[in-house]
Amino acid sequence: CRLAVALVTAFAVQDPSPGQEKPLTLELRTFNGTEEVTAQTRATVHRAGDRGEPLTHAIPANGRIERPLPAGIYDVQAIHERDGRVLNIRWANRLVLMAYPDEAGHHLEVINFKNGFGALQIRAPDAGRPDVAVYEAGKRDKAAAAPLQSSTYLLFVLRAGSYDLLMRASGKSSWHANVEVPLDRTRLWVTP
Repeated sequence: CRLAVALVTAFAVQDPSPGQEKPLTLELRTFNGTEEVTAQTRATVHRAGDRGEPLTHAIPANGRIERPLPAGIYDVQAIHERDGRVLNIRWANRLVLMAYPDEAGHHLEVINFKNGFGALQIRAPDAGRPDVAVYEAGKRDKAAAAPLQSSTYLLFVLRAGSYDLLMRASGKSSWHANVEVPLDRTRLWVTP
């Protein structure tokens, strides 16, 4: 009997078998331009190119949409609703969810219901909160946007294009020029 309990315990605490990787967390944040509307959005996740049977449906909990998923490529349908009316529907196609070391198993994807926008997620390598300001490329007199806070990253929702970043750490400031914010995608930038 002790041997059976020991074997069950040993198998329960082992890492998943090679074919069963630990799921990653996909976090979705939705915007209408620069206005966050995640709390008013529901999402459906499909395998990329297969919009028949969805893998999962997601509604916001505490203003957040998060789902555990295995590594893969996904299509997401986001539906923005208010007072029982559908305001917008947007597809985000071919989202790549992989176990990148700088994401620590947590991948953020921003979906914007307005055209022309992208997002810049900034993380510190030590999991601290980075201190970064974003300026239009070549125009360093006024910040382009205020950051949206999270416990592990800063998020800037901006028009797609090039931006200059001002990073402050340990009492020193440094500029990083021409950081590209891609159209309809979320770029992850880890502070040096």
